Amino acid sequence: MKITDITLMGQYIKDLSFENPMAPNLPSPDQNPTVNLDVNTNYLDLKKDNHELNLKIKCTASINKNTLFIVELQYAGLIKATVKNEEDKKNLIISGSYLLFPYARSIISNITIEGGFKPFFIQPIKFENMFQK
Repeated sequence: MKITDITLMGQYIKDLSFENPMAPNLPSPDQNPTVNLDVNTNYLDLKKDNHELNLKIKCTASINKNTLFIVELQYAGLIKATVKNEEDKKNLIISGSYLLFPYARSIISNITIEGGFKPFFIQPIKFENMFQK
């Protein structure tokens, strides 16, 4: 299954949370925080060739064990595709994640700016690696 074999019917924010626990006492902006990033994709078969992919991203930034911000985003897409076997399902999850990721990355970048920080840009992700053990 290639990306051209699927149709993105819709996309939406399922959940979005931004925490800024140190505000208004933020450290100097010239300090570089430590950032932890966790990315997962959940798959749900909605029957009749409809599927939901939910891209879950959590970013935590801290300096000296003090949390600057936490962003949690669940960005989902409704996808139409024929899935015949586990290999098709795997390819749908990978291809769908690539379709949703640029929008999720933009939301996270914008929410960190609105939270008073420099934009947090997530580098491109190889979603194929989610299936490697």
